[in-house]
Amino acid sequence: MPISANAGEYKSRVGLDSLYIAEVTQDDSLGYVADTPEYFAPAAEATQEPSSSFEIQFADDQPYDVMTGEGETKVNLTVTGLPLAMLAKITGRAFDATTGRMYDNGGSAPYVALSFRSKKTNGSYRYVQFLKGVFSMPKEDAKTKADKPEAQTVQLVYTAIRTVYKWSLGGGVTDSVKRVVGDTDTDAFSATGWFSQVQVPSVAVPSALALSSSTPADGVSGVSVSADQTLTFNNALVASAIYGIALYKASDGSLVTALVSLDATKKIATINPGSSLEALTGYLLTYAVTDIYGQVLQGAVNFTTA
Repeated sequence: MPISANAGEYKSRVGLDSLYIAEVTQDDSLGYVADTPEYFAPAAEATQEPSSSFEIQFADDQPYDVMTGEGETKVNLTVTGLPLAMLAKITGRAFDATTGRMYDNGGSAPYVALSFRSKKTNGSYRYVQFLKGVFSMPKEDAKTKADKPEAQTVQLVYTAIRTVYKWSLGGGVTDSVKRVVGDTDTDAFSATGWFSQVQVPSVAVPSALALSSSTPADGVSGVSVSADQTLTFNNALVASAIYGIALYKASDGSLVTALVSLDATKKIATINPGSSLEALTGYLLTYAVTDIYGQVLQGAVNFTTA
């Protein structure tokens, strides 16, 4: 099946922010549990380097098959600085809150989840969630101050691996997962609550597409001639759905020139007529729209102006 993508999904990334971590408290065959994410540090750079390999099998005197595999992913992070309490937490070192001192006792680093987002040239974001990994002690430089100050950053390595727990990933696939990625330019994706809890795989069955409400409601009279009309749907619509919405004069079926737009949720369509409607006149607002799941809905709303 051909992939449907928006133009924004091809945009380059130009920013990085919102580094969050959460300790993983359970990851076994019975389940996966992580703490509530907390802010980690101001992010300067994040480089993701997956470890992969492939082998070519030869037969009949020619390449016959290619076998691939992927291991851990090294995430090289550069941050402006890191509080000692946070450094101790991610590396398993001891921190004495009463004296404010960290003791480098060679502790065992806990498994943590790591998330961040990267801004794109069009203002949208690519979101990344690693479900399980460990931090090693960071590389830190100190340099004498010269005529031109040079900021010394903290360089961390986070090694991400796949979870033990296996999720249902849709299409009959059940497997462990290393990373969850979302893009706000993808029709079905919502970043709401991304940093309030660790994002784990979930597969939902979409509700049947329906019109939740309209303004004005069907059959209403006394509608302001200068008001916009709105249609609210229960599912997000594809961007091209705006071309399936039209406003007509009921008496003769003439098309009313109007600008149709979708809000950020892609659920609310606003119809803005190019000029005021006629008074004491009936109008028909029609829609034939498709949601992001491919479901189609047709219908109409009748109203009369004041």
